[in-house]
Parts: sequence; C-alpha cells; structure tokens
Amino acid sequence: EKQIFDLQNLIEIAMSLSSTLDFDNLMESIVYICIGQMIIDEVAIFLHVNLDSEELDLYMQKGYNLTENARIPEKSNIMKHLKSSCDILKSSDAEELMKTDPGTAGIFNILKPEIIIPLKSKNSINGLIFLGNKLINSAYSNEDIRFLDQLSRFASIAVENSRLYRMATLDRMTGLYVHHYFQERLAEEIKRSSRNHSSLSLIMADLDNFKLINDTYGRQSGDIILKDIAKIIHHNIRSFDIAARYGGEEFAIILTDTGITTAHHIAERLRKKIEETLFHAAPDPLKLTISIGVSQFNPDLDKRKDDLIRKADTALYKAKNLGKNRVVIHED
Repeated sequence: EKQIFDLQNLIEIAMSLSSTLDFDNLMESIVYICIGQMIIDEVAIFLHVNLDSEELDLYMQKGYNLTENARIPEKSNIMKHLKSSCDILKSSDAEELMKTDPGTAGIFNILKPEIIIPLKSKNSINGLIFLGNKLINSAYSNEDIRFLDQLSRFASIAVENSRLYRMATLDRMTGLYVHHYFQERLAEEIKRSSRNHSSLSLIMADLDNFKLINDTYGRQSGDIILKDIAKIIHHNIRSFDIAARYGGEEFAIILTDTGITTAHHIAERLRKKIEETLFHAAPDPLKLTISIGVSQFNPDLDKRKDDLIRKADTALYKAKNLGKNRVVIHED
C-alpha cells in the first residue's frame, strides 16, 4: 500500500512538473515538493543559467541565508565527481567533496546539506538541489532516497524543457524577452483586457543617438550598454511587467492591469534612471538618454495588437522630434 501510494504521488508530481514551462514556477514547485515530502525547511537550488559557462548559480533558497551571487564553479570537486557519477550524494559525500575545496567550502559551511540531488541532462549537470535536516530529527531512509532519485529524473526533464523554452523566448544578450514572444504575449493580454475590462498599457522606448556610440566606440561597447540598459529596465519595472528587446536599441514593456497614469510614472522613472547612470563601456564614462512613448489599450478603437503598438510608436517618434530624452503619452 505504501509503494502504491508513493507511485501515485510520483505520478501526480510528474504531471505537475511537466505542466509548466515558467522557470520560477517550476523551481518553486520543486522546492515545496521537497519540503512537503521530506518534512524539511531548508532547500537551495543551484542552476546552470549562464550559457557561456558550466557554473551553477544560486537560483532559489528557502530556510538558508546564502548571498545572491553564490556560485558552484565548473571545476569544483563536486562538479567533476558528478560528471562521472550522477547519484544522489549524502552528507558524508558532500563534506568530502566540498569542505576542503576553496570554490565550495563557504557554501558547504552555510548549507551543511544532508542530501544533494543532481539534475542531469544528457552529459551535463543542469542543477543541484541541496536539502537540510529533517524536522523530525530522523535520517533520510532508503525509501526517501529512492523517492528523491525518481523525483530527480522528473525534475531534470522538466528543468531541461523549461530551460530550452527560456532560451527560445529570451534574448541571449540582454535577458529580455525576444520580439516574437512579446508579440504573442501582447495579443494574449489584449484578449484578456477585453474580456475582463481591465487596463492595459504599452511602453515603447528607444535609446537616443545609439548609432553614434556604435560608430565611435564599436559594437562591443554598444553591446555592453544594451546589457546595462536591460538591467536598469529589470530593476525599474514590476515583477509582472513583460519587458522585451523589440529590435536593435528599441525596447517594449507590456504593463498589465495598468492605466495610463501609472504607465507614465513607470516610464518617467525609467527615463530618469537611464539619464542619471554613467555607462562604463568606453575609455571614459558615457551618459545616455532614452525617448519613450506610452499608449493605453482602448477596446473601442484598438482592434488588434498592431493598433496599440502603432499608438506607442507614434508617441515615441513625437518624443524624438520634440528633442529626445522625454516621455510622450499617446492621446486617442
């Protein structure tokens, strides 16, 4: 009966993990599955998020107090070990591999994991899940290990699928959404806004005189600036806003459940932050400005997403023509 119950539980977990491609939701599901099934309150997940290296970065933690930039190096002992043997590691294994390794000793001393679950895809390690002590002061049983082993298989597949989807929808350089994803989401949000009678606004923004930067300092400096602009956008919009690289040095931000007044405040905050920032992408620090157009979805006038984009674009070009470095709202 216990085995049947565990099997049914694993099937439900597998269905749950395979039902989402959103990275954050998936990670949160894995965290709470571990907490609920193992009766623990300490979980940390490290993931392969940087496509240019094999390092694992801290992505999510519950109950621990690691710094946000915590990282497991590609050449650490634990990574070398897991490339040849991808079994679940117990506390004694973790101590042997991590405690004397300069790259992981600090992380080990904070986590002191009882169990480490590797997430493997083909020949690479996509992530590690660290689990703390059980709350009922008992050791992990053989049944627990078998359950976690099965969980790791489901979680590895789900993480890889979500990662591939993320790669297909995010601009590799800036980390913002790509153009086609923006178009799809805008169409979805317009339908939702029409159905629920909720507000929807759109920001279109374009860096001023960016071609001059590329021509003067080269495209490599331009790329550094685009990355910095993307970080500023991330830090100055809300978690549920949808920011995309529309093309070149132009950006678009979908503001759901947002009227034109709030959208204007967000756009102005973004403009000011960029104006105040010194960009270190050339021999001397650079100052940049951005022009922004804002529009609000009007179900009586806007029949397609292109209508809303056209309005924001019109406001953006007006901002350029009025002298740049300003926010212009489109008036229907």
